[in-house]
Amino acid sequence: MIEIMTLVIALLSLIVTYIVYYNNTVGDVVVYAQVDLGRPSLINLVIHNIGKGIAKNISFICPDGVPSHAYGISGLTEPKKNYESGAFVNGLPILFPDEKLIFSWGQFGGLKEALNGKPLELTVVFESRTALQIFKRKIKNKLSIDPTAFEGVDISTPVFENEVKKSLKEISASLKKMAS
Repeated sequence: MIEIMTLVIALLSLIVTYIVYYNNTVGDVVVYAQVDLGRPSLINLVIHNIGKGIAKNISFICPDGVPSHAYGISGLTEPKKNYESGAFVNGLPILFPDEKLIFSWGQFGGLKEALNGKPLELTVVFESRTALQIFKRKIKNKLSIDPTAFEGVDISTPVFENEVKKSLKEISASLKKMAS
């Protein structure tokens, strides 16, 4: 009976070890929207390999196309355009762990109008494998990117930047009082 329990525990340990190993060696590509901290009011589209392995032969499937340069605070300032070249059309050959590609996507009003108020539905297809796998495994990530999540959010100037400016003004005023 003890031998059987030892065998079961050893097999469970092997399975857990493989799961941990697998999760630490496979790529995982996601796409998400992010506020551009360097350029007020802009929203970026980020392609990011959040996995700990290499992702290869990455392609993007979007039935309606991915809008590009959707600028305008209250609506599009130019007719809607989709990406016609680049990663979202041609794909990517490889993304290393924690590698990011950042695209200027647009402004809230322009994106909302370009997507008709609906989220961007995007499927990312890529290959990744561990050292223990003989063949590459095709992985599909279905993503929904909703720029309306930024509605009501002040993305014009980062809060931290405003706090630093305020603190510097207070320090300057204190130094002027001390000097006089």
